[in-house]
Amino acid sequence: MSRFGALQWPSVLVYSGIVAFLGGMVSALAPPRWLGFSRRFHGPLAGILVGACLFCAGLYWPAGAFDTPSPATRLDAFMPDYNFHERHEIVVHAPPNAVRAALDHVAWADLGVMETLGRIRSVAMGGSAARGGLSPTPIVDSVKSPRSGFFLLDDTPREFVFGLAGQPWNNAAVRLTAAGFRTWSQPGSIRVAANFLIQAVGNDSSRVVTETRIAACDAASRRKMAQYWALVYPGSGMVRRSLLEAVRLRAEKSRT
Repeated sequence: MSRFGALQWPSVLVYSGIVAFLGGMVSALAPPRWLGFSRRFHGPLAGILVGACLFCAGLYWPAGAFDTPSPATRLDAFMPDYNFHERHEIVVHAPPNAVRAALDHVAWADLGVMETLGRIRSVAMGGSAARGGLSPTPIVDSVKSPRSGFFLLDDTPREFVFGLAGQPWNNAAVRLTAAGFRTWSQPGSIRVAANFLIQAVGNDSSRVVTETRIAACDAASRRKMAQYWALVYPGSGMVRRSLLEAVRLRAEKSRT
């Protein structure tokens, strides 16, 4: 899991619980004698109970509170205080202008992981696993589209910032303006701000950072988002790492 981002205990506990629970169910059919349980049902029962406890501990892990004492980016300006976050970065052997050009052309269709994760999310939310092909529209353009759940917050040559507001666990989104985003506070909802930041690191290389911050509007939405985030965080990390890799490949290829 750490391959896709810094470990976060709620996700670790939730997915460890799922593994332990499934292990207990499997051991009911083929009890592993090497564990030393005296009765056939002790092993499965232990796995199921441990799994359930870990899963619940992850789901009900208290949400944190973070702030930005010294704002330095446009993302800091739009969301200095937040409850959940993730951050990923990659070094690209290309100058910032080539990296920005690559970012402007990367599409969801370039991310192989999106198709699989999209199907899993659809089934988990009660839909069908069948999905059409991913859009060839560049991600930056799709964020700017009025039909997208996301909306643009700011766009400079070195930083692209976008947002989302509503209830992602219900597929409910509200479109806001950049000015309205800062003060919007609908009970039971959350605000999300994310960016792509490009920094020159010398020798015609760049560091690309993508960070996502989530602020809950009230205690109820904070609890709901904590449970949702514990489940989706690993998949979210996969998407962002895949996106950074797609940007790197496109930018470095443009130099050959």
